[in-house]
Amino acid sequence: MALDKVKKVVLSHVPKSGLVGVAVSGGSDSMCLIDCILRHSLIEKDRLLIINFDHGLRGEESERDSAFVAQFAQTHGVKLHFEKLSVSAKSKAYGESLETTARALRREAFERIVEGGVSVILTAHTASDRVETLLMRLFRGTGIKGLAGMSEKDGFIVRPLIHCNKSEIIQYVKSSNVPYVEDSTNVDSAYSRNFIRNEVLPLIRTKYPKADEAILRLADLASQSAVRSDGVIIQGESAVVTEKSGDAVVSAFAHAGLNDYASAHVGAVTQLFEKPNGKGVDLPHGYRAEKEKAGVRVYKDFTPPEFEIPLLMGEMTLGRIAFKAESVAPRVDKASTVFDFDKLPDGVVVRSRKNGDRFTAVGGKEKSLSDWLIDKKVPRYERKNLAVLASGSEVLAVIGIATGEKIKIDENTVRAVEIKPIKGEQHAKIHTDLHSERNYRKSKRDGQTDK
Repeated sequence: MALDKVKKVVLSHVPKSGLVGVAVSGGSDSMCLIDCILRHSLIEKDRLLIINFDHGLRGEESERDSAFVAQFAQTHGVKLHFEKLSVSAKSKAYGESLETTARALRREAFERIVEGGVSVILTAHTASDRVETLLMRLFRGTGIKGLAGMSEKDGFIVRPLIHCNKSEIIQYVKSSNVPYVEDSTNVDSAYSRNFIRNEVLPLIRTKYPKADEAILRLADLASQSAVRSDGVIIQGESAVVTEKSGDAVVSAFAHAGLNDYASAHVGAVTQLFEKPNGKGVDLPHGYRAEKEKAGVRVYKDFTPPEFEIPLLMGEMTLGRIAFKAESVAPRVDKASTVFDFDKLPDGVVVRSRKNGDRFTAVGGKEKSLSDWLIDKKVPRYERKNLAVLASGSEVLAVIGIATGEKIKIDENTVRAVEIKPIKGEQHAKIHTDLHSERNYRKSKRDGQTDK
């Protein structure tokens, strides 16, 4: 293995201070990674945290692997974070494959660990993994972003082995006498990745010996290609297609994170330009496209968890949910949520929407919040994620959308307060807690394993 490749990635993407997580399964790739870091002092030992998961899918073998990693951590004096993931139960609950569920649960766990103070997490993805991932996406259907595949750094994930192929890994562990365990499921071609690795690639290489290099060149070219067109507006994790064009739709898919789709899906989204606002189509892997005033929005559809925060002056936070209430000069502002503080009843909270919510807009009649939002033509994308100021089932204000009749500003207002998402949050939306459904679903679009 070319040690220089690993050093270059570590020097480029790993902070000089702070805790660094290293995902270690016990297999040859991850043991190569952690051994390389320790043996060559690439990162100080006291800054390392070995992360290990037991997926509960291989019985005693899974327990054996985790025990092996725990013993390695103890022997080398490295801190250990261990979790047991309920992959099988979650897979049945969500109707997804074990591979997809395991990947998603690992991602969710990684995000919790980062929230707890780890700066980056190193995974043992290799160049060979990158080849396999590209082929998987290609066979399922993907765009330019999907062809680019894994990179050296993706958010808090850093991949020091990404330029090393499997043969280099094996050479390193043998020459350095690195211990590791074998995962018996690696030979089971019923799993999609194993089928590519064990059946498809060996056959391709018999005809095209340099296939891996060619595939990686394609990935590099794709990563350098622009995926944005002039007909797309990026808004958070969604993308709005503003022109009726297949290229713009493909670009929007890439920006929203949808990599696996067919030409029929591009056509269906393009046809939405002829539909009334509010009409939409479901797309693969939980995505949705919906016609709205600005164009057609492509986004990851999910149901956010319920949350509730007592209304306080200043910042209110719960995980990644964050709002701020501050005193302002009394004003009637339809674009903001400004209200008369002295009109608030006791026990007011900031919370997510609930079934049975009622709302009375300024100058209007009481009606269900759902009906009011539809009447106001608030897109479904926004309706699902709104936060409200409420007392029981009575909604007093829809944050970022409207202030209700009962707490409106008038000529007698003395104390006015404005409530809004903290700067950096999306307008009138919430960024949910790290334990939420959003974080579980988000990782599925990566189409990657976390070794």
